[in-house]
Amino acid sequence: MYYNNSKKSYLIKFFFTLLSLACLLTFCNQNIFSANATMPFYALSPKNLVLRSKFYTSYSASSQERKSNIKLASLALDKTFIDVGGEFSFNKTVGARTTERGYKTSKIIVGGEFVDGVGGGVCQVSTTLYNAVLLAGLNIIEYHPHSLPVSYVSPSFDAMVSFNFADLKFINNTNNPIILHTIATDSTLTVEVYGEPNEYSYLRQSVILEELPAPKEQEVLDEKGEFSDLYEGQKKILRYSKGGLKSQGYLVTIKNGKIISTTKLRNDTYQPTRGLIILGTTPEPNLTQFKI
Repeated sequence: MYYNNSKKSYLIKFFFTLLSLACLLTFCNQNIFSANATMPFYALSPKNLVLRSKFYTSYSASSQERKSNIKLASLALDKTFIDVGGEFSFNKTVGARTTERGYKTSKIIVGGEFVDGVGGGVCQVSTTLYNAVLLAGLNIIEYHPHSLPVSYVSPSFDAMVSFNFADLKFINNTNNPIILHTIATDSTLTVEVYGEPNEYSYLRQSVILEELPAPKEQEVLDEKGEFSDLYEGQKKILRYSKGGLKSQGYLVTIKNGKIISTTKLRNDTYQPTRGLIILGTTPEPNLTQFKI
Protein backbone atom coordinates (compact mmCIF):
# COMPACT_ATOMS: atom_id res chain seq x y z
CA MET A 1 0.00 0.00 0.00
CA TYR A 2 2.83 2.36 0.85
CA TYR A 3 4.52 1.54 -2.47
CA ASN A 4 1.34 2.31 -4.42
CA ASN A 5 0.86 5.70 -2.69
CA SER A 6 4.49 6.64 -3.32
CA LYS A 7 4.21 5.65 -6.98
CA LYS A 8 0.99 7.63 -7.36
CA SER A 9 2.55 10.67 -5.74
CA TYR A 10 5.56 10.41 -8.03
CA LEU A 11 3.38 10.20 -11.14
CA ILE A 12 1.38 13.26 -10.08
CA LYS A 13 4.55 15.29 -9.50
CA PHE A 14 5.97 14.12 -12.82
CA PHE A 15 2.79 15.13 -14.65
CA PHE A 16 2.78 18.64 -13.18
CA THR A 17 6.50 19.03 -13.91
CA LEU A 18 5.87 18.23 -17.58
CA LEU A 19 2.89 20.60 -17.63
CA SER A 20 4.94 23.43 -16.10
CA LEU A 21 7.75 22.89 -18.59
CA ALA A 22 5.29 22.95 -21.48
CA CYS A 23 3.78 26.21 -20.25
CA LEU A 24 7.20 27.74 -19.71
CA LEU A 25 8.29 26.78 -23.23
CA THR A 26 5.09 28.32 -24.57
CA PHE A 27 5.82 31.49 -22.64
CA CYS A 28 9.44 31.65 -23.84
CA ASN A 29 8.31 31.26 -27.46
CA GLN A 30 6.10 34.33 -27.12
CA ASN A 31 7.35 37.79 -27.87
CA ILE A 32 8.04 38.68 -24.22
CA PHE A 33 7.60 42.37 -24.99
CA SER A 34 4.12 41.85 -26.44
CA ALA A 35 1.10 43.12 -24.54
CA ASN A 36 -0.52 39.71 -25.07
CA ALA A 37 2.27 37.70 -23.43
CA THR A 38 1.34 36.06 -20.13
CA MET A 39 3.31 34.56 -17.27
CA PRO A 40 2.34 31.02 -16.20
CA PHE A 41 1.59 29.69 -12.71
CA TYR A 42 2.25 32.84 -10.67
CA ALA A 43 0.01 34.08 -7.85
CA LEU A 44 -2.50 31.41 -9.02
CA SER A 45 -3.72 33.85 -11.70
CA PRO A 46 -1.29 34.66 -14.52
CA LYS A 47 -1.17 38.33 -15.46
CA ASN A 48 -0.65 39.93 -18.83
CA LEU A 49 2.93 41.07 -19.38
CA VAL A 50 2.85 44.87 -19.60
CA LEU A 51 5.34 47.72 -19.67
CA ARG A 52 5.57 48.86 -16.04
CA SER A 53 8.11 51.62 -16.66
CA LYS A 54 10.89 52.90 -18.87
CA PHE A 55 13.67 55.46 -18.52
CA TYR A 56 16.29 56.79 -20.89
CA THR A 57 19.52 58.79 -20.70
CA SER A 58 21.60 60.42 -23.43
CA TYR A 59 25.29 60.00 -24.29
CA SER A 60 25.44 61.59 -27.75
CA ALA A 61 28.57 63.61 -26.87
CA SER A 62 30.48 60.61 -25.46
CA SER A 63 33.60 59.10 -27.01
CA GLN A 64 33.26 55.99 -29.15
CA GLU A 65 34.97 53.97 -26.40
CA ARG A 66 32.39 55.07 -23.83
CA LYS A 67 29.52 54.36 -26.22
CA SER A 68 30.91 50.89 -26.84
CA ASN A 69 31.03 50.17 -23.10
CA ILE A 70 27.44 51.33 -22.63
CA LYS A 71 26.20 49.11 -25.44
CA LEU A 72 28.14 46.10 -24.16
CA ALA A 73 26.78 46.41 -20.60
CA SER A 74 23.22 47.07 -21.78
CA LEU A 75 23.35 43.96 -23.97
CA ALA A 76 24.17 41.88 -20.86
CA LEU A 77 21.04 43.29 -19.17
CA ASP A 78 18.66 42.68 -22.04
CA LYS A 79 15.98 40.02 -21.41
CA THR A 80 17.09 39.51 -17.79
CA PHE A 81 14.44 37.48 -15.91
CA ILE A 82 13.84 38.11 -12.18
CA ASP A 83 11.50 35.60 -10.54
CA VAL A 84 8.97 36.43 -7.83
CA GLY A 85 10.89 37.38 -4.70
CA GLY A 86 14.16 37.13 -6.63
CA GLU A 87 17.12 39.42 -6.04
CA PHE A 88 18.77 41.18 -8.97
CA SER A 89 22.47 42.11 -8.86
CA PHE A 90 23.91 44.41 -11.53
CA ASN A 91 27.45 43.10 -11.04
CA LYS A 92 26.42 39.44 -11.23
CA THR A 93 24.29 40.07 -14.32
CA VAL A 94 26.71 42.28 -16.28
CA GLY A 95 29.92 40.67 -15.05
CA ALA A 96 33.42 42.08 -14.70
CA ARG A 97 34.32 45.05 -16.85
CA THR A 98 37.65 43.95 -18.33
CA THR A 99 39.48 44.33 -21.61
CA GLU A 100 39.26 40.54 -22.08
CA ARG A 101 35.47 40.87 -22.12
CA GLY A 102 35.53 43.70 -24.65
CA TYR A 103 35.42 46.78 -22.44
CA LYS A 104 37.45 49.82 -23.47
CA THR A 105 39.25 52.61 -21.61
CA SER A 106 37.23 55.75 -20.96
CA LYS A 107 36.69 58.28 -18.17
CA ILE A 108 35.63 56.99 -14.75
CA ILE A 109 35.38 58.68 -11.34
CA VAL A 110 38.02 57.62 -8.82
CA GLY A 111 38.83 59.48 -5.61
CA GLY A 112 36.75 62.48 -6.59
CA GLU A 113 38.43 62.90 -10.00
CA PHE A 114 37.75 61.89 -13.58
CA VAL A 115 40.50 59.52 -14.70
CA ASP A 116 40.97 56.94 -17.44
CA GLY A 117 39.75 53.46 -16.57
CA VAL A 118 38.43 50.30 -18.22
CA GLY A 119 34.65 50.25 -18.49
CA GLY A 120 33.96 53.97 -18.35
CA GLY A 121 30.26 54.56 -19.08
CA VAL A 122 28.89 51.46 -17.35
CA CYS A 123 27.64 53.62 -14.47
CA GLN A 124 25.29 55.32 -16.94
CA VAL A 125 23.76 51.89 -17.60
CA SER A 126 23.27 51.19 -13.89
CA THR A 127 21.87 54.69 -13.38
CA THR A 128 19.36 54.28 -16.21
CA LEU A 129 18.30 50.92 -14.79
CA TYR A 130 18.03 52.40 -11.27
CA ASN A 131 15.55 55.03 -12.43
CA ALA A 132 13.51 52.54 -14.48
CA VAL A 133 13.28 50.24 -11.45
CA LEU A 134 12.18 53.16 -9.23
CA LEU A 135 9.42 54.02 -11.69
CA ALA A 136 8.37 50.35 -11.76
CA GLY A 137 7.73 50.39 -8.00
CA LEU A 138 10.30 47.70 -7.21
CA ASN A 139 12.22 47.42 -3.95
CA ILE A 140 15.80 48.72 -4.33
CA ILE A 141 18.03 47.33 -1.58
CA GLU A 142 21.46 48.63 -2.64
CA TYR A 143 22.67 51.67 -4.56
CA HIS A 144 25.67 54.01 -4.37
CA PRO A 145 25.93 57.69 -5.39
CA HIS A 146 28.88 59.08 -7.32
CA SER A 147 31.32 61.31 -5.47
CA LEU A 148 30.91 63.94 -8.20
CA PRO A 149 27.78 65.14 -10.01
CA VAL A 150 27.12 63.51 -13.40
CA SER A 151 25.56 65.20 -16.39
CA TYR A 152 23.21 62.46 -17.63
CA VAL A 153 20.75 62.39 -14.71
CA SER A 154 19.35 64.73 -12.05
CA PRO A 155 21.13 64.91 -8.66
CA SER A 156 20.20 62.15 -6.20
CA PHE A 157 19.12 59.80 -8.99
CA ASP A 158 22.48 58.34 -10.01
CA ALA A 159 23.67 54.81 -9.19
CA MET A 160 27.41 54.16 -9.31
CA VAL A 161 28.69 50.60 -9.65
CA SER A 162 32.11 49.02 -9.30
CA PHE A 163 32.61 45.29 -9.72
CA ASN A 164 34.78 45.06 -6.61
CA PHE A 165 32.76 46.94 -4.01
CA ALA A 166 29.63 48.77 -5.24
CA ASP A 167 26.52 47.08 -6.67
CA LEU A 168 22.96 47.93 -7.66
CA LYS A 169 20.45 45.44 -6.25
CA PHE A 170 16.67 45.21 -6.13
CA ILE A 171 13.99 42.68 -5.19
CA ASN A 172 11.08 41.63 -7.36
CA ASN A 173 8.36 42.38 -4.81
CA THR A 174 5.49 41.70 -7.24
CA ASN A 175 3.44 38.51 -7.69
CA ASN A 176 4.78 37.77 -11.17
CA PRO A 177 8.21 37.74 -12.86
CA ILE A 178 9.99 40.89 -14.02
CA ILE A 179 11.80 41.09 -17.37
CA LEU A 180 14.23 43.84 -18.40
CA HIS A 181 14.60 45.12 -21.94
CA THR A 182 17.36 47.50 -23.08
CA ILE A 183 17.66 49.59 -26.24
CA ALA A 184 21.05 51.22 -26.88
CA THR A 185 21.43 53.46 -29.92
CA ASP A 186 24.42 55.63 -30.79
CA SER A 187 23.06 58.43 -28.62
CA THR A 188 20.56 57.12 -26.04
CA LEU A 189 20.02 54.20 -23.70
CA THR A 190 16.50 53.10 -22.76
CA VAL A 191 15.69 50.53 -20.08
CA GLU A 192 12.18 49.03 -20.01
CA VAL A 193 10.74 47.01 -17.14
CA TYR A 194 8.00 44.46 -17.95
CA GLY A 195 5.80 42.68 -15.43
CA GLU A 196 2.28 42.53 -14.04
CA PRO A 197 0.10 45.70 -14.25
CA ASN A 198 0.61 48.27 -11.50
CA GLU A 199 -2.21 50.39 -10.10
CA TYR A 200 0.29 53.09 -9.16
CA SER A 201 2.50 55.40 -11.21
CA TYR A 202 5.50 57.36 -10.00
CA LEU A 203 7.30 60.66 -10.49
CA ARG A 204 10.88 61.56 -9.47
CA GLN A 205 11.76 64.83 -7.79
CA SER A 206 15.31 66.13 -7.43
CA VAL A 207 15.80 68.96 -4.92
CA ILE A 208 19.08 70.91 -4.70
CA LEU A 209 19.64 72.01 -1.11
CA GLU A 210 22.98 73.78 -1.45
CA GLU A 211 25.52 74.61 -4.13
CA LEU A 212 29.15 74.11 -3.11
CA PRO A 213 31.60 76.65 -4.60
CA ALA A 214 34.17 75.57 -7.14
CA PRO A 215 37.75 75.57 -5.78
CA LYS A 216 40.60 77.49 -7.34
CA GLU A 217 42.38 75.60 -10.11
CA GLN A 218 45.57 73.78 -9.18
CA GLU A 219 48.69 74.98 -11.04
CA VAL A 220 51.34 72.37 -11.86
CA LEU A 221 54.74 72.90 -13.49
CA ASP A 222 55.42 70.85 -16.61
CA GLU A 223 58.68 69.55 -15.13
CA LYS A 224 58.81 66.50 -17.40
CA GLY A 225 58.37 68.57 -20.55
CA GLU A 226 55.26 66.67 -21.60
CA PHE A 227 53.87 69.84 -23.21
CA SER A 228 56.71 70.79 -25.54
CA ASP A 229 54.68 73.56 -27.18
CA LEU A 230 54.11 75.25 -23.82
CA TYR A 231 56.84 77.78 -23.04
CA GLU A 232 57.81 79.56 -19.84
CA GLY A 233 55.14 82.03 -18.75
CA GLN A 234 52.43 80.22 -20.69
CA LYS A 235 49.52 78.26 -19.21
CA LYS A 236 47.25 75.52 -20.45
CA ILE A 237 43.95 74.61 -18.76
CA LEU A 238 43.46 70.85 -18.74
CA ARG A 239 40.38 70.83 -16.53
CA TYR A 240 38.12 73.60 -15.29
CA SER A 241 36.99 73.69 -11.66
CA LYS A 242 33.39 72.74 -11.04
CA GLY A 243 31.16 73.32 -8.05
CA GLY A 244 29.53 70.54 -6.05
CA LEU A 245 26.11 70.33 -4.45
CA LYS A 246 23.92 68.79 -1.78
CA SER A 247 20.63 67.29 -2.91
CA GLN A 248 17.69 65.07 -2.03
CA GLY A 249 15.71 62.63 -4.13
CA TYR A 250 11.95 62.04 -3.71
CA LEU A 251 9.52 59.56 -5.23
CA VAL A 252 5.91 60.69 -5.71
CA THR A 253 3.30 57.90 -5.80
CA ILE A 254 0.15 58.52 -7.88
CA LYS A 255 -3.09 56.56 -8.14
CA ASN A 256 -6.00 57.48 -10.43
CA GLY A 257 -4.36 60.84 -11.14
CA LYS A 258 -4.05 61.78 -7.45
CA ILE A 259 -0.88 62.00 -5.35
CA ILE A 260 -0.96 59.30 -2.68
CA SER A 261 2.40 59.94 -1.03
CA THR A 262 5.78 61.63 -1.40
CA THR A 263 8.71 59.62 -0.07
CA LYS A 264 12.22 60.92 0.49
CA LEU A 265 14.60 58.38 -0.97
CA ARG A 266 18.05 59.77 -0.22
CA ASN A 267 20.38 62.62 0.75
CA ASP A 268 23.56 63.12 -1.28
CA THR A 269 26.63 65.32 -1.31
CA TYR A 270 28.58 65.68 -4.55
CA GLN A 271 32.05 67.11 -4.06
CA PRO A 272 33.43 70.04 -6.09
CA THR A 273 36.04 69.28 -8.74
CA ARG A 274 39.39 71.06 -8.65
CA GLY A 275 40.60 72.27 -12.03
CA LEU A 276 44.11 71.76 -13.35
CA ILE A 277 46.39 74.28 -15.08
CA ILE A 278 49.75 73.31 -16.55
CA LEU A 279 52.56 75.90 -16.40
CA GLY A 280 55.15 75.77 -19.16
CA THR A 281 58.82 75.26 -18.32
CA THR A 282 60.42 75.05 -21.79
CA PRO A 283 62.53 78.13 -22.57
CA GLU A 284 61.16 80.07 -25.51
CA PRO A 285 63.53 79.78 -28.50
CA ASN A 286 65.55 82.83 -29.55
CA LEU A 287 64.24 83.45 -33.03
CA THR A 288 66.76 86.28 -33.77
CA GLN A 289 69.48 83.73 -34.57
CA PHE A 290 67.40 82.55 -37.53
CA LYS A 291 67.25 85.97 -39.20
CA ILE A 292 68.48 86.05 -42.81
